[in-house]
Amino acid sequence: MDIEHLTKHQIILLTLLVSFVTSIATGIVTVSLMDQAPPSITRTINQIVEHTIERVVPAAAPASPAIAAATVTKETTVVVKDDDLVAQSIANVQKGMVRIVSKNTPDTLAARGVVVSAKGVVLSDRGILEALGTINFEAILPNGTRVPAVMRIPIGTSTIAVLDLTLSTTSGVVESVSFADSSKLRLGQSVIRIGGTGGDIVGTGVIAKLPDPHSDFIQASVLSSTPGSLIVTLFGEVIGLMTTASSAFGADFYSLTTSP
Repeated sequence: MDIEHLTKHQIILLTLLVSFVTSIATGIVTVSLMDQAPPSITRTINQIVEHTIERVVPAAAPASPAIAAATVTKETTVVVKDDDLVAQSIANVQKGMVRIVSKNTPDTLAARGVVVSAKGVVLSDRGILEALGTINFEAILPNGTRVPAVMRIPIGTSTIAVLDLTLSTTSGVVESVSFADSSKLRLGQSVIRIGGTGGDIVGTGVIAKLPDPHSDFIQASVLSSTPGSLIVTLFGEVIGLMTTASSAFGADFYSLTTSP
């Protein structure tokens, strides 16, 4: 058939046929290219975290005093971006972090520490501090105030030191941190590291290896070289800290922490 002798209706039908075939071919090529694309291209950039908050709300006052007022529990789901959650968690943990120095070298950081009680109980690296004595320390609070710190006599083979701060009305209050439930930790779970010998330096990673049944060391994909550096969950719950004992296995190992 000579295309030059086609009628108007035949030309329209031919155009529709070509358009249909072209769209099918385009779809096949697009799907093939998407299958070959690396995961980073198709991954959502901003992760979303859902956090359920329970609130106890008293019901309206009853019309009759003889009828007791009911209490209603409301659950509210708060959706926040991953970036916002990380920044908020870091800020909360920073309020409970101290820097420990020796009185002999007050300008050199010995180890970082984390406050676990508003009374001034701090956890830090036993290996570094034990070699410097038990009463020869000062703790620099988040507000810059220096207070005496005494390390308790170590018990057993724990890799973590416990210190007591001598707080006063002028030193200000300290805020304690919360701890993660070690039984609920999972491989691949996101973590935040807070360390540094001077200002706070943060990094993010995931849990790379869970503790062995007879070990208190957990491995993360984020490194640290500062004794007492922390790894925390996205919700600001402390998982572990860098100790002399854990660093013997590598800069990515941390000692699990629990409340003393």
